[in-house]
Amino acid sequence: MKRLYNFLASLDLGIWLVAGVILFLGIGSFVTREGSAINDVPLFIWLTRAPAAETWWLWVTVAILALLALNTVLCSIESLKAKWQRGSFLARIAPQVMHLGFLLIVLAHLLSAYGGFKDGGPLPEGGSFTFPDGSRVEIVRLDAQVGPMGMPLAFSATLRHATPAGERHAVFSPNHPYFYQGFGLYLKQVELFPAKMALVEIHREPGAGLALAGALFFTAANLMILWLRRGKRDTAQ
Repeated sequence: MKRLYNFLASLDLGIWLVAGVILFLGIGSFVTREGSAINDVPLFIWLTRAPAAETWWLWVTVAILALLALNTVLCSIESLKAKWQRGSFLARIAPQVMHLGFLLIVLAHLLSAYGGFKDGGPLPEGGSFTFPDGSRVEIVRLDAQVGPMGMPLAFSATLRHATPAGERHAVFSPNHPYFYQGFGLYLKQVELFPAKMALVEIHREPGAGLALAGALFFTAANLMILWLRRGKRDTAQ
């Protein structure tokens, strides 16, 4: 058991696991056929419904990521045990904050892959659709600024949402989605000819908050490490 623990907690294993993730993601970019729905539905739905010939590489990647998460936790434990009495507090804690950021990002993607929602399609001006909670959304108006070459430079949509709590009105655009009960309504494209038509998508990303927190922790840890290394260089000079 001690030998297995040391193997799972080794830095060499972590490096090989990262290389494995890169390798199988690279393989997947060639295996996934054109027209695959991998980007159109939550990840676990695609994994369970697509043919095994298309998904095997991603199952392997998920397994490697699970081992990498375990390796990260064990490496953090061993690092704290070895360095807790040495060096400054920042030097001891910075790698652990980086590890925490990575684990939060992995957990965020796991939550979104399992509990996420993704749907959408073209919708004409005046058209309507049913929101995931059963309420009705109508696209009242589509607006677009057209450039000299005839291409839209900016576009937006005005909606009317009949919710159980009353009617809501909002304007949403590519950088300003409409949110309701954890779902985001995104405007992807607007076509003016031959008729006004919008491409809309509905997303639910339960892991978005954790992903943001993980990215902040990861960035903060990198900044701490850079600051510590700069201090060492200044002292050496």
